[in-house]
Amino acid sequence: MINNIENKLLKLALEAFNKNFGHQIKIEVEELCQTDGDLRTDALLIIKIQHKELRFCTEIKSVVNKSVIGFMLHHKSDFSHDQLLVTNYVNPVMADKLKTNNINFIDTVGNAYINKLPIFIYVNGNKAKKTQIDSSPGKAFTPSGLKMIYVLLCNEGLLNRPHRDIAKTSGIALGTVGLVIENLKKIGFILDMGKQGKKLVNKKALFDRWCMDYVEKLKPKLLLGKFEGPEDFWKLDHLNSDTGQWSGEVAAFKLTNYLKPQNIIIYAKEKDLRNIIIKNRLNRIENGNIEIFQNFWSDDRTGTDKSIVHPFIIYADLLEINKQRTIETAKVIYDQNIAGYFRKS
Repeated sequence: MINNIENKLLKLALEAFNKNFGHQIKIEVEELCQTDGDLRTDALLIIKIQHKELRFCTEIKSVVNKSVIGFMLHHKSDFSHDQLLVTNYVNPVMADKLKTNNINFIDTVGNAYINKLPIFIYVNGNKAKKTQIDSSPGKAFTPSGLKMIYVLLCNEGLLNRPHRDIAKTSGIALGTVGLVIENLKKIGFILDMGKQGKKLVNKKALFDRWCMDYVEKLKPKLLLGKFEGPEDFWKLDHLNSDTGQWSGEVAAFKLTNYLKPQNIIIYAKEKDLRNIIIKNRLNRIENGNIEIFQNFWSDDRTGTDKSIVHPFIIYADLLEINKQRTIETAKVIYDQNIAGYFRKS
């Protein structure tokens, strides 16, 4: 079920659409659009025109970024109906990317792209309003909250540990922990069962939301620098898992042997950055294809390859790269290494 803020965003987007096309096209909203498994979208929209009904599985997002597009492309074939993205505002660059990838959308200022016979609509260039709706309010989806959500998704048992343990594991202030928990309760991702403790619920939806907000709100703050280095330097493996871990295309190659890395992503502690640069003969450059980000978590995984980050991070990084080959690889990694986390027991 969509929350009140998402419902308001949907209402405003439909009002803007109807203002332009309501005399020709009618849109109705029905129940959730769901597959046979756990995957579901926020609403089912029915467009009525010329005695025909066109159905769209609809995602409601406050912003559009590369990861949102990657998410939509990943799930493009998972539903029986076409996709429709509802959002605050689609700028001309993003509108062109959505159109290129044939992702239908409407926003709250009247921009739209719908390409499904007998309809073709493309409205682009309406300017953003000064005030927009934030569908991710509260402490949970701030940079600190996103750090905490990540470690809880990786280790749900932490949720019932003392707050200081959660703060230490996620690298955030102790006072933030309680605020994030209360916010996650309010928006339906934590269930308080009294003496039985607290439980994460709707984990798949929480993970999807984390992926899209991570690259927008947290990841840019973690960037330690961009570099260039020797061709295929990653094959030499001059990276100690205690100081740095591979993500993105290199980690995907190690997991699937499917993707030849072109862009390199490393997560490391800031104190180890100089050593990594020297050992791998890297040169700092503004548009380098090697990006190093600050590691914010404690990695206590057992029985896994610690030269690479957790599949959650790999998947999110691949979605942001947003090319066909990385989306295909992200889907493989999701199916093989992530889906099991969210299957109902």
